[in-house]
Amino acid sequence: MKKTKIVATLGPSTKNAKVIEEMVRNGVDVFRINTSHASLDEASQYIKIIRSIEKKVNKVIGIMLDLDGPGIRLDRLNEGSSYLEKDKEVRFYDYHVICNNTQLSTNFNNFTSIVNIDDILILSNGSVKLKVIDINEDNFKCLVLEAGYIYSNQTIYINKNYKLPFLSLKDKDTIMFAIKNNVDFLALSFVRDEQDVLEVIDMLIENSNEHISIISKIENEFAFSNLNEILKVSDGVMIGRGDFGINVSLPRLPYYQKEILDMASKTEKIGLVATDFLKTMIKEKNPSRAEVVDIYNAVLDKADGLVLCDETSIGKYPAESVSVMTDVILEAEKDFNYHENLENTFKKGKLDVTSTISYSVVDSSLLLNASCILANTMSGYTARKISYFRPKSIVLGLSPNINTVRSLTLNYGIIPVLVNKFHDTDEIVSGCIEKYKEIMDYKIGDTVIITGGLPLNNKNTDFMKIEKIVN
Repeated sequence: MKKTKIVATLGPSTKNAKVIEEMVRNGVDVFRINTSHASLDEASQYIKIIRSIEKKVNKVIGIMLDLDGPGIRLDRLNEGSSYLEKDKEVRFYDYHVICNNTQLSTNFNNFTSIVNIDDILILSNGSVKLKVIDINEDNFKCLVLEAGYIYSNQTIYINKNYKLPFLSLKDKDTIMFAIKNNVDFLALSFVRDEQDVLEVIDMLIENSNEHISIISKIENEFAFSNLNEILKVSDGVMIGRGDFGINVSLPRLPYYQKEILDMASKTEKIGLVATDFLKTMIKEKNPSRAEVVDIYNAVLDKADGLVLCDETSIGKYPAESVSVMTDVILEAEKDFNYHENLENTFKKGKLDVTSTISYSVVDSSLLLNASCILANTMSGYTARKISYFRPKSIVLGLSPNINTVRSLTLNYGIIPVLVNKFHDTDEIVSGCIEKYKEIMDYKIGDTVIITGGLPLNNKNTDFMKIEKIVN
């Protein structure tokens, strides 16, 4: 069983419940709904399908909603896309127009106020470039420097810094939707600093919701410069390589990926990588060699999860893409040096009681070649601590709290399991073993390690027990 999580983005290619179910069976742990492209009505339908499949396949599935963030995006194009010819002119309006190859509008109604003559606008992942040549009161004109197709809802980049409010009215509506529909993760686009994250957290607290986990998307050098502060207030980070690759020199992108994953690991936060893992499979049934190597290396770099974007949202082979990613992850995990990682991680980590016991659990699981670690937890703290040390064994994260269980769907190595509340150590041991037999393909003589804390509302992990399966 793989330990690195797969996040799959939903879209036109994955509206069918059968396709979504096949993706789950092929290895998806969390589904991502990007509200830049999906309406809240569409998101609601996706959520209903996911929760239905969750019950059918008896697997806990996480749901992530992407916020728009303070980016400038094209309005919907008349035909979905338009081709901009080199040396032709196109005009942007501050009010909504029918968008085509001569006139465009955006989600930001004061676009004209932030541009200057000779500013360069970048679209289509850097392939289309426009130059501002004329500015009027409520519109401005651009010359097409580099031709190409542009698409509905596409982000527009400007070659300068500008400050927009972090939460738009649309994003606030999305957060309220997430609360109402019990979504598990919010991915915050174009995060700039910790204040952006705190603005979302404050809104969750004001609406009596503190269980939704926050994943901050790191998409430019400014966010990278504030990474320490962003990590302190986030549950994890996602490296958005599509946007990052436009905002920095492409040859420098691998450096940022490795640094961000390393920092996420050191701070015991979730580290995700997104964009272009299997770009070839948007149209082809097989990946390129380079894409396979990319997935493999991301696993060895200690990503908690890998995010499929266009491959599953608009690609021809969404279920096959998930299957390919699962196969490569499994190969990479065979080659990961669990012993070396454990020692290095322990030396760099916190030396508190829970960390010490979690280290002992993972160390014992390696020495004994344990079949499974059974982590009993109320808040998820115990399971996350064990995940931090990256055990070779699969971890069953057992909790009576459904919000906790779903929050663990992004943590490396953890299979989240909903259980009844255990009241003493004997119940924990017997209940964990019962769930192990129910879920895993076990055999007599298997060694399992059970850990947890009592009382259950105690944040500390205070015991571990080694058991052999005897019947």
